Amino acid sequence: MDLKDRRVMRIEEALKVFYRSINLTKLSIETLPLKDALGRVLASDVAAPIDIPQFNLSAVDGYAVLANDTFGASPANPVIFKVKELRDGVDLSLKSGEAAYVSTGSPIPNGSDAVVMLEYAKKIGEGVIEVYKPVSPGEDVSWKGEDVKKGEIVLKEGMRLKPQDLGMLASMGFTSVNVYRRPIVGIISTGSELVPPGSERTFGRVIDVNSIILSAMTMDYGGEPLPMGIVEDDLEKLRSMIRIGLVKSDILVLTGGTSVGKADLTKEAIDSLGTPGMVVHGVAMRPGRPTALASIEGKPVMNLSGYPVAAMIGFYVFGKDLISSMLRTVDEPEPHVFAKVTRRIPSPPGIRSYVRVNVSRRGLDLIAEPVRSTGSGIISSMVRANGLLVIPEDVEGVDEGEMVEVILMRPIQALS
Repeated sequence: MDLKDRRVMRIEEALKVFYRSINLTKLSIETLPLKDALGRVLASDVAAPIDIPQFNLSAVDGYAVLANDTFGASPANPVIFKVKELRDGVDLSLKSGEAAYVSTGSPIPNGSDAVVMLEYAKKIGEGVIEVYKPVSPGEDVSWKGEDVKKGEIVLKEGMRLKPQDLGMLASMGFTSVNVYRRPIVGIISTGSELVPPGSERTFGRVIDVNSIILSAMTMDYGGEPLPMGIVEDDLEKLRSMIRIGLVKSDILVLTGGTSVGKADLTKEAIDSLGTPGMVVHGVAMRPGRPTALASIEGKPVMNLSGYPVAAMIGFYVFGKDLISSMLRTVDEPEPHVFAKVTRRIPSPPGIRSYVRVNVSRRGLDLIAEPVRSTGSGIISSMVRANGLLVIPEDVEGVDEGEMVEVILMRPIQALS
């Protein structure tokens, strides 16, 4: 069947059909040291085993006191305090008229309820100070449990762990954390014309860059790539490699074999290995229209274009969301900016267009210049672009000077 004769689906419809056909098996859990857990997805809620802070702490360097004792204090009428010495491991209590030196972050003695900053106190003798300023109860004190109370859910399942989350875990006494293992993404490049990176360049041969790109994108999205090499255009060899990929991976991605003439070979291989087989035969998007989605006995399979840019956009649209869904988390927020387009950008009706643009600063304004390219195989267009402009299906392009929202992929440069 010619790919052009197939009904392409809108992205939302394709996602619904795809997800209805697959099984999102819950990933196993692994325990990692905190130093290795950055960016990983939390596998269970974390409740605080202790109050934080565990004790009433001083927020400044100064003297812990009973606030009532300082009322009426002034430079003309200082209040005298006897200083008691704090000793490590000794639970000191203060009585009225007593003070104790405390440093920032150190516990304050029992009985005290405020701290007088050093600049408002003066040592006038051995073990005696004057205080020149009244303090209120609770002044410059961090109370026990003020940050987190024992039993409180501090971190929730599905959170991608940030540096501050790891710090919080450490503050609660944890040295390791339970996270979901990364979903394994098997990557198969198809095409008799392909050769591995580093191969000698000969006429008619094409370097397989998709396996490198998709492996990097998989890691960026939280998955574990499993590059499986190149398979030539042979049905039995393709079937054999897909079988191996189904066993070894949680998600299987094929690139190539979506173009006219090769599409039925890939489809035949996929459909012959289990039901329901290929459920989406094309998506109303540009680039990436030939993108196909399948399920083999519940295992998700994606067949992306062999053209690098189309493969990247296809994996961005479908792979990123799938990895997040398997990890029971949500996609990381992307930076967006508003910019004026420098020229009209046409877009076919009914198609969602992903336009590569270069956003730069011109004075106080941001402008978006479409990156010129001759097709979805020109990887340099993604290198030169620092943003993606998404034109919805119901919009027939954008006009010159129109303000648009752009997804940033790289920093913005100022025009010279």
